[in-house]
This record gives sequence, structure tokens and C-alpha cells, in this order.
Amino acid sequence: MDSIADSKLEYGALSSINLEEEAVSKVQFTVKVTFELALAVVNEFVFTKQGRHLSEAEILILKGAWNDEEYEEIVKNSTYSLNYLQRGLACRLWNMLSETIGNGERIGKKNLRIFLEQVTEEYYARFAPIDTRFAAIEARKPNIETSIQFIGRKPPDTFNFYGRTKELAHLQELIIKERCVLLVGVAGIGKTALATKLISNLSVESKPRFDQIIWKSFSHVPLLHNLVSELIGLIYPSELESETHKNTQEMISFLIKQLQSSRCLLVFDALECLFQKNNFQKRLEYSLFFRQLIDELNESCLLLTTRSLPDELDDLIEVGSSIREIKIEGLDIDAAMHFLSSEGIKNQEHCNELIQIYRGNPSELQAVVKRINQFFAGNSERFLENKSTLVSRKIEVMLDHMFGELLSPIQCKILTYIAEKIISTSHSVSFRNLLIHIKDQQNNPISTLELIKALEKLERQSLLESIKDPVTKEISFNLQPVVKKYITTDPQGLVKTSNTSHLAIAS
Repeated sequence: MDSIADSKLEYGALSSINLEEEAVSKVQFTVKVTFELALAVVNEFVFTKQGRHLSEAEILILKGAWNDEEYEEIVKNSTYSLNYLQRGLACRLWNMLSETIGNGERIGKKNLRIFLEQVTEEYYARFAPIDTRFAAIEARKPNIETSIQFIGRKPPDTFNFYGRTKELAHLQELIIKERCVLLVGVAGIGKTALATKLISNLSVESKPRFDQIIWKSFSHVPLLHNLVSELIGLIYPSELESETHKNTQEMISFLIKQLQSSRCLLVFDALECLFQKNNFQKRLEYSLFFRQLIDELNESCLLLTTRSLPDELDDLIEVGSSIREIKIEGLDIDAAMHFLSSEGIKNQEHCNELIQIYRGNPSELQAVVKRINQFFAGNSERFLENKSTLVSRKIEVMLDHMFGELLSPIQCKILTYIAEKIISTSHSVSFRNLLIHIKDQQNNPISTLELIKALEKLERQSLLESIKDPVTKEISFNLQPVVKKYITTDPQGLVKTSNTSHLAIAS
């Protein structure tokens, strides 16, 4: 018999059982549904749908609801606050269970037991032979003692995750050894997906390396005081009211003390939102905050995803602090092929060409396939015949931000010159020719070191590609087609605006 985990069935499939067959099955397989039996079944449905098992706190709520206990009773003899369980976690749990086993109906504390009993009875009536059902369920009981406590908003789903085997293995090693790990890459490259897949893997380990996982995604720049308050409320809600009356630094010290008392993985997604160039005061505050976190985390780890590395953290890497950077590139050929095949592009030659043009960026590949289906009737050959490079909205927004706020005049000048030379010559631009071009400019001289630093920064931001000649060892530079297309079309007029200064080389 297949195990519960191997069945990979969603509850919706159970509702399609033939009534006559179901009646016969119930005569043959009658099982007394205990909480442990129901928990093991629903735990596997959650894993199939959500990519994780139920946490210790979620199991605590389910057991209390099964026994018709009030939240005040459930929270007794636990380490959780009433506010966290009732107003925070329980709401998310009911939403998740409604999607997973609700079959179109809303699940809550009052009707949970009815649903759990129904799911368990139907599962075993349909799939479990008499002589193995109890052995199988005992083998699949969740190990409550080793469950990871997942705190806060959950990360996105990982249903469309492809490849990344080496990156994932490397990341799993680093989060144990280092206090801080940075995932850096352009928009849509898969930083968030990789972090999410990591958490999914950690949640099913028999010997978890972390006691708690906290996920926080940013879309704006909150006040540091508010962010620290939110984190304290997630980790230690019973102390939130007393701590929020203190100043920000005292709150940070309290937060770090709590993080030091357990093994915690703190994930900050879209870190670039916290380091806006036009807000010096907030940049300074967050710079000091992250320096203190990284210095004092001990057994915990900080995992950050970002499109561009803030200068403040770049400095920490250079001085050898306990912070490691992983630059996320596009999918490898096999994974990208699998991805395009799943999106409907079957011709291998066409797939190879698309992968090269969009550098294996899954978000860009998905966007171009959508346009191929919409405007070229799904014919990839007709699309490729046009020799057009399409820039997705996600990449365009990222480049708008970089050219409008982040890139220096010299960086803009470098990118513009390389784009123009590639168009006119169809060749990459050597470092020697770039120096010669800069020397020909008479105003605002810069040093060779400044030029080299600008090139290094652009390459780390995945805006520039370097190529070393195997014979001469001379380095030259190229641009991804989508970056070149953005620069030459300049949709928002930001490239020309930021490139008004003439630059020259200083002796």
C-alpha cells in the first residue's frame, strides 16, 4: 500500500467517490477516529497542499478545538500567549484548513471535529486496507517534540519550484555556519522562491536545526521602532505592551536577547525596500540595526533577499564579518527546459534560444511565454523570427528604480556606452576600449579605481556581464538582452536624464 505521504491526494478527490462504492467500503473498513488518527491524516493533506507540516502551536489549537476547549483553556500550560494563539495563529489556521480540506466550506473552531472525522473516515474507507491502516498511521504521526514553530505571515507557495539543487544545498549549509546570509539577484530570478523552498525543507526535518522561523516581506519602509515592535509581538507577545514604552534601542536589545535564547531563522524578503537612497536617516538607522543583529545573533541566523546589495552591508562583507553573499543566477539548462516545457514550449531549439535571451530568469521566461501565447497563438518560432526582446513589467520597474535612484552617473555612462557599442559592433566591449572612451571625455574626471569599483558594483547587481578571453586573459563586458533593450528604448527617460554628466579619467 502507498503511504499517506505518497498518495499526494487533495481532499477534493475524496468528494468524487462513487456513493455505492463508498457504502461498500464503509462496511469493510470501519475505523474509530481518534484525534491522533485525524491529526496524522490532516497533517499529510496540509503537507501536500502547503509544503509543510503543522507546527506545534497549530497542533495545540487543533487538539483544543477537538476537545471543545475555549482558547483560555488551550493556552494553559503552554508557552504561547492568548493573543497570539486566538487572534493571530488561529485565524490563519482556519483559513488554511478551509482551503486544504474544506471542500468549499468554511472551517472554524466549532465545526473542526466534524470535518476531521469526515476526512479521516473517508480517507480510510477509500484507501486503507484493514491490516495496515493502523501501522501506517502510527508511522506517520507528527513528532510534536521536534516541530518548528512558524511565526508570522507564511512565505509564498513553492509549487512551481524548478532546479536549484546546488544552491539549496549550499544555502542549507550556510544558515548553520553563518549569522547572516544574503540572496542577491535581479527581479524575478527566484530569490524568494529559493528562501521559501529552504523553509519548506526545514519544516519536515526529523531533527530541526531551528526552533522558530519568522518570515517578513517588505513593500515599504516602516519605522525601525515599528518593525522591532512587530518582531517582539511575534516572538514574545506577552511582553509587547511593556516593551513598546521603551526607546528603540532598548527594544532592539530585548529583541536580540529573545533571539539569543533560541535557534531562530529570521527571514527578511525584499530587503532593498529598507534602504531607499532618498531617506538618509532611515538608511542609517537600519544600517546600525543590522550590524547589531549580525554581531549578536549567536545560534540564530538572518536570511536576507535583495535585488541590490546596500552599501552598508557591502561594507560588512568586505571587513570579513559573519555574513555571506549568494548571487542568484538564472535556472540551469535542464531546469529551464523543464520550466518552459511545463509552460507549453516543446521545441528544444526554441527553448534554448529563449533561455539564452532571458538568461534563465524564470519570471522573464514566464512573461515571454504568456505573450507568445497571447499574440503569436503559442507559436514560438513566429515570435523568435521577429528578433524582439521583451522586457517584463517586473524588470522594467526594477530598472526604473535603479536608473532613477540607485545608479551613479559613472555607472549610467558605462551601461549606456556598452549598450551602444554592442548594437553597433555586435561584440562585447573590452576594458581597454572603455578606458579609452572615458579618457576622451574632458569634464568631471574620475580615477581608474573609481571606474573599476563602478564596474564591480554593476556586475554584482547583475546589470553587467564580464567575459575573460581564455588566451589573452583580457576582460570585456556584455549586457543581458533585456538590460540592453531597456537602455536603448529608455521607456521613462531615466537613462538620458541620469547620463547628462560627461566623465573623464583622472591621472
